[in-house]
Amino acid sequence: MTTVHEYVTLNPAQRDRIRSAVRDVAVRSNERYADLLAAEAVLTARAVYPDTHRLVFRLGEDITGTTATLVAAYDRAGGLLWHVDRDGEWPDESLVSDLLAAAVDWYDGHFPFTDAREDTDLDEYELPAVDSAPRAQPTGAAR
Repeated sequence: MTTVHEYVTLNPAQRDRIRSAVRDVAVRSNERYADLLAAEAVLTARAVYPDTHRLVFRLGEDITGTTATLVAAYDRAGGLLWHVDRDGEWPDESLVSDLLAAAVDWYDGHFPFTDAREDTDLDEYELPAVDSAPRAQPTGAAR
C-alpha cells in the first residue's frame, strides 16, 4: 500500500490509479463490515433463542437515525421461534436491533438484507450456510 509520503510524489495518472484502488478496497470493506454486523445480530439473538438462523424486522428512522424493530425469529428449517404478535417483546431487543440498524448506517447504499418472505414491507437477514469443517485461527488470534 502506498503511504501518503509516497503518494504526493506520484504523477496525476498514478495518483488516480492509487485513489481508485484504495476506494475500491474501502467500499468492499464497508460492505463486509455491514454484513458482519447483520450476522452478529443473529448470533446475539441466539442468547435468547439458541436455534435462531433468520431474523425478520422492520427498519425505520427516528430523530437519532436508522431503527430496527424485531418482528420474528426462525430456525434453519423455517420454524417460527418467536413472533412479536404471539410472544410479546423480545428481551433486551436493543442488543439485536442496534446491530441491524448499524448495518444499515455503516455503509449507505449496501443493505445486507432482503425483503422478508412473509411480508415485503419487512426485511430479513439469514445467516449464510457454513460448512462444519474446523477452520484455522487467524494469525494472532487468541486460542
